[in-house]
Amino acid sequence: MKKIIIPTDFSINAQKAIDYALRLFKSEACMFYIIHAFHDAPSSESSKATTQKNLNVLIEKLKSQYNTENYQFEGILKTDSVLNLTNKIITEKSADYVFMGTKGTSALRQLLVGSNTLDLIKYLENCPLMIIPSEYDCNSTQEIVFATDYKHTFTSIELKPLIQMVSLCKATLNIAYIKTSEHLSEIQEKNKESLRNSLNQTRHLFFQLNLQDTVADTLHKIEKENKNIGLISILKTKHGFFQQLTRENIVKNITFKTKIPLLVLPQIK
Repeated sequence: MKKIIIPTDFSINAQKAIDYALRLFKSEACMFYIIHAFHDAPSSESSKATTQKNLNVLIEKLKSQYNTENYQFEGILKTDSVLNLTNKIITEKSADYVFMGTKGTSALRQLLVGSNTLDLIKYLENCPLMIIPSEYDCNSTQEIVFATDYKHTFTSIELKPLIQMVSLCKATLNIAYIKTSEHLSEIQEKNKESLRNSLNQTRHLFFQLNLQDTVADTLHKIEKENKNIGLISILKTKHGFFQQLTRENIVKNITFKTKIPLLVLPQIK
């Protein structure tokens, strides 16, 4: 049984993440943990009791709408930060994924420039994070893009969530090498071949793109030029590609108007 954590603030954006996860795993047995991190601030308009009531109503609504043996729902409310509560539930429940909605016309820029989602991207421990932009219109996912620089040696555990997504969506996996030098180094060649071997049971293809002004601009170009892409994925490495992406958005204030989900895979030591 898959175990899925979905933080909610009862907004439309949070509901979009819930709806996306429920559709995605329709053929799987799943336990959904709908969590709310309550902040007991003097300026808060709602009490913890009221928030608990709202969470209970949401859980009952989901149980009624998705009355199937495959789906189970549990609401969890704690006074904590979103990051701390999510990490605690990941550990306690051995969660497989975290899904989170985000907002705004420049979703990736906003989530990388200070928000609960930014905290989850940077500090979530050992769990894949799926980010659902508010503009996503839930088109079918024919292709999934995995962006890499081949500087990391992937393990089967790191790739497992991505392979599962390809299977669930019945999609083709496109491994996008963002070209930063004329030739691959020996290590990059070995990592590419290792990745190829790991994907031998998954429908995939390799291609490369020249680096635009930034990595973020390059990823946006991939999305813009191929309407069949329904998901972009990156690995959260401690150095190199991922860190370059976050620095670009924070320091250079890049606007990256993504309209499709982003899957952030954790680096497993």
